[in-house]
Amino acid sequence: MSSSTSSPELRNASAEATHVELHQNPKDCLACRVIGTVALGGVGVYALNQSRAHAPGSVVGKRIMAGVGVCFLVASALRWTK
Repeated sequence: MSSSTSSPELRNASAEATHVELHQNPKDCLACRVIGTVALGGVGVYALNQSRAHAPGSVVGKRIMAGVGVCFLVASALRWTK
């Protein structure tokens, strides 16, 4: 009789372990990774383009846009690798 009571407990423990594992390390499909990487990279390149020397705007605004662009490019690289 003890084996029948431990079996549901083992199933619950296994289901919880699987649930925790999926939340800690989700896997995306290739199309999702490509779209996310290209989107982040595109925004990063656009922001860097807005920070070029002959673009209209203040120097501080251009530096902020350059920082934002670099952050998006780093996020793009991390999105692809993880």
